Amino acid sequence: MSNTPAAHGEIWPNFLVIGAPKSGTTSLYHYLSQHPDVFLSRVRKEGRFFSGVGLGEVYWPEFYHFDTAPQISDYQALMGDYGGEARIGDVSPDYYAYAGKAAPRALELCGSQTRIIAILRNPVDRTYSHYLQNVRRDAEFLSFARALEDEPRRIRENWGFQWLYWDTSVYVDRLKIWQSHFPEMLVLLQDELDQDGPGTVRRIFDFLDLEPREVSTSERHNTGGIPTSKKMIIDGRFDSRMGEDFDALHAELIAPVSGTSSAKSADGVYPPLDDTPVSVPPMAASMRAHLQDRFEPSIQALEVFLDRNLDVWRP
Repeated sequence: MSNTPAAHGEIWPNFLVIGAPKSGTTSLYHYLSQHPDVFLSRVRKEGRFFSGVGLGEVYWPEFYHFDTAPQISDYQALMGDYGGEARIGDVSPDYYAYAGKAAPRALELCGSQTRIIAILRNPVDRTYSHYLQNVRRDAEFLSFARALEDEPRRIRENWGFQWLYWDTSVYVDRLKIWQSHFPEMLVLLQDELDQDGPGTVRRIFDFLDLEPREVSTSERHNTGGIPTSKKMIIDGRFDSRMGEDFDALHAELIAPVSGTSSAKSADGVYPPLDDTPVSVPPMAASMRAHLQDRFEPSIQALEVFLDRNLDVWRP
């Protein structure tokens, strides 16, 4: 299980959990961390190195702090607690989002024997959950419909994946890139994790050639929802300002209320999550039907790629 490309005492992963975002990766981080032969950085869940997201090549609003590892030295600093575990991992959904850059960099630095794990979610639900996360974090000011309408502009202007809700839910092309670089790839569904957490984690341990271990999977991590105070965004209070500068909107609408101009947590969560009650507003039935129709071709393509039926994602 050694990492052949490692040099100069560097420590590199021999497995990666690449995402997709909002599909259960945070829960997997906590579950896999319970195995004594698995090392995952205790500094933060996500290494964010192989994608190059920290190199400033994509637009990321100034107020939304996002700890990254731009240089090898930054990434190696995350491995300081490594204690000789057989499996060294990194759970970073940006590796899925930026597959074209992340896969070849991971191949070069980690080697072809690196195991790749992807976990996917119903694209309709994933898209909405991703949007709600940004609303909760004061990182989205448009209603769901207007945010989707604005997405082509964001893509043209090279926004970070955190603001590309629809695009990030189209899975198959990114998975093909990873598979072309790494022959050993396990693709899971969040549905499987929800229905049989222990069994799904056992599949991962088997895929990683690890002895089975009973781990606690009862708690879900990084679940969705927004506080009542954010409902005005869902309802379209600021839709007329679509296209305005994000940082300027934050400075006007959020900073004076919160008393801060940037995220405080290591994982870029603004504002820091606390015990404020949250709920998931229902998606409009017409929007759900629209997204289901829009995603159907990509679901069919994924069925062919995975050679499995995905009716679980259909109403």
